[in-house]
Amino acid sequence: MSLKPLVLATVLTGILFGMVSGFPQEINVIAQSSRSIQSSFVNLNVSELNQPLWLEIQGLNGAKVQGQVKLNGQVIQTLQGSSNQVNLSNYLRRGNYQITLQGNYYPSQGSVLIQLKGNQTQLTQQTSGNGLLNQQLNMEVR
Repeated sequence: MSLKPLVLATVLTGILFGMVSGFPQEINVIAQSSRSIQSSFVNLNVSELNQPLWLEIQGLNGAKVQGQVKLNGQVIQTLQGSSNQVNLSNYLRRGNYQITLQGNYYPSQGSVLIQLKGNQTQLTQQTSGNGLLNQQLNMEVR
């Protein structure tokens, strides 16, 4: 038996269980193993970090988000509820960074809007339809 159908069956079972029982933590681990990543790239001037650089994560259409924001693999913010934000200026200097947002949103018919807002920067990503959040922002600060 191939491993792919087994993984798919496990993920679908977890999602169905979450719909019935109200979104258990265990779905995070199961779902993250089989999802694709939506990715963007941003170049910033270091002078922009003198002002707040907000990363905003909003559940739309009644969606609630549960997950994490990671900067180069380190958790910097836990996502909980329909509105979350973090000031990235506190974490960035010159260099290259990978910011990932991983988790789930429910109900899965909702959607999640991710915005990066700075003095000279505006970036928007949106995901919807499957309850899985897996966004990546690659950033170079010069």
